[in-house]
Amino acid sequence: MKAWVLEAPNTIPRLRSDLEPPRPGPGEVLVKVEAAGVCYRDFLNYRGLMPRTVYPTVMGHEFAGTVAEVGEGVEDLVSGDRVTGLPYRTCGACAYCLSGRENLCRNRRQLGEEVAGTWAEYTVASRRDLVKVPRAVSPADASICGCVLGMLLHALRDVAQAKTGERVLVTGAGGGVGVHAVVLAKYLGCRVIASTRSGWKAERLRELGADHVVVAEGSRIVDEVKSITGGEGVGLAVECVGAPTLQHSLRSVSWGGRIVLVGNITVSNAEIPLGYMILRENAIMGAVGSNKRSLRDALALIEAGLIKPVVERHRLEEAENLLQLLERGETFGKHVLMTTR
Repeated sequence: MKAWVLEAPNTIPRLRSDLEPPRPGPGEVLVKVEAAGVCYRDFLNYRGLMPRTVYPTVMGHEFAGTVAEVGEGVEDLVSGDRVTGLPYRTCGACAYCLSGRENLCRNRRQLGEEVAGTWAEYTVASRRDLVKVPRAVSPADASICGCVLGMLLHALRDVAQAKTGERVLVTGAGGGVGVHAVVLAKYLGCRVIASTRSGWKAERLRELGADHVVVAEGSRIVDEVKSITGGEGVGLAVECVGAPTLQHSLRSVSWGGRIVLVGNITVSNAEIPLGYMILRENAIMGAVGSNKRSLRDALALIEAGLIKPVVERHRLEEAENLLQLLERGETFGKHVLMTTR
């Protein structure tokens, strides 16, 4: 089979065509991959910034496809069933898994890092981490539900508890995560301020429903947000960038406002002005990944036509080029590798 293999940290991945398809073990499913998302996490992994990666590894953690073979004990899936799944292997036995918070599984193993990933014609997944894909949802759209859409739905709805009518700032709004944070915040009834460094992305963000688009960097983000909100600030900031913009998000939220962290593109630490936060009663919350509930809910929203993912399709062979586009900030929305066109 064909698969993109990362041999060592900070090396260019290689498209190999000489690999044998994996075989499913007990409780596992062999999935014929139809679509595999390309994520900034994949770029960080390629750059050697994911310390738990086991080399060599097949890259990628987002996917959708059809069941090709089931392992022993799998009785509720058959060949040809359409599936997608969580971006990691869960244990199914810890307190978090048993309470439906699979994203916090203490034994989880990330696809494309600790176990073989999805930029391949076939991948193996645990049955417990898979869900069926509704007929009306395309493979490309389904492939980004386990990471981006399910993750953001969990972050906005479950963690940050975004409220209808409240103002929400989205940083890095033109990227794969940021674009869909705008889409989901609008679905939840929020008034969205989308922040981006790239002027060419502004009109597209407005077309997606952003009420205001701020094309700025640094402290200018804060100035623009305060101008839009009459000096009040936003109730919620969705921090898709992380350390480079966290200070600006903090100064853009209102008294009693909150920040939900969903990304950190530099994987570096950030300083937090504790006195400022205490005096203003601000809160910073982390949100990681999706669970099966948010994954299923994301698929249902697409099926019902309530949200429309922003996805561009590419051939499997184009993965290396997409990593370079991510590094240069030249992408808009999500990009997906298709094993068939």
